[in-house]
Amino acid sequence: MSNRRIVRPRTVAEATHALAEVEARGGRALVVGGGTIAVPLLTRREVDPTDIVDLGDLEIPRMWHDEGTVRLGPAASYQSLLDTPCAERSMPLLHLMAKGITGGIQIRSQGTVIGSLVCARPYSDAPAVLVAHAAQVTLASSRGTRTVPAGQFLAGPEHPDLRPDELVTEVIIPLRPEAVAHGYYKLKFAESSWPVVTCACTVLADGTAELTLGGVLGVPWRIHVSRGVANDPRRLRDALEDRMSAFAEDDFWADIRADGSYRRRVAATVASRASRHAFARLTSGMEQP
Repeated sequence: MSNRRIVRPRTVAEATHALAEVEARGGRALVVGGGTIAVPLLTRREVDPTDIVDLGDLEIPRMWHDEGTVRLGPAASYQSLLDTPCAERSMPLLHLMAKGITGGIQIRSQGTVIGSLVCARPYSDAPAVLVAHAAQVTLASSRGTRTVPAGQFLAGPEHPDLRPDELVTEVIIPLRPEAVAHGYYKLKFAESSWPVVTCACTVLADGTAELTLGGVLGVPWRIHVSRGVANDPRRLRDALEDRMSAFAEDDFWADIRADGSYRRRVAATVASRASRHAFARLTSGMEQP
């Protein structure tokens, strides 16, 4: 029989107090949001926490607007992005991503954006999309709060900038009037599989494009290219290859789905399809400044 303690805090203060108490006595806390990642890890005994902090009762809204930003709480699921009328306009890349989440309605309803961010898996959809949105991450502990850019929070593969006594309380998505169109594409080998490489494309008002690739390196990789490069697959491939030549072979992410050399080879194709998607939406009038 397990001797694990389960805590279901209702406030951020209760949650951070619980984490501080676990750390003080040398325990190991597992924070559970939607449970789509944490529960399988527990079932396979890949983690062995002394305490489980279940955020299911936490009194933080799933989503709210505040002074030119949209804020997502720990319970914001992929399905909640699809069900919120303003999400497609205020968080277009997250909305596009949510429509293609693997696993159907169950995973979309249980899986949370913050849960995916905290796991910091290079091949997961949400981390790179949050970097593409220029998101900020707010962390709380019994010592206070701090806010860091999503790209800084993702310090390494499966290694977020999250201290043992800290909790991510919100992700802040700035509204970007200069971003006029968006596209998203991911490569995966089967309908039910994790992505191999993803790319989020943001077209700016000046016609240039920001491309944020996930699954190529250990952390999301964001680059800026001209419209001419973004719309020409050959020029885009050459531009990416030129920039990738600055990385060591070990910098490219490898796992059971694909090795680093394969991910490097397909990066330009995935980026080109995301770019084509974004510029097509701009041309069709699906998105406007």
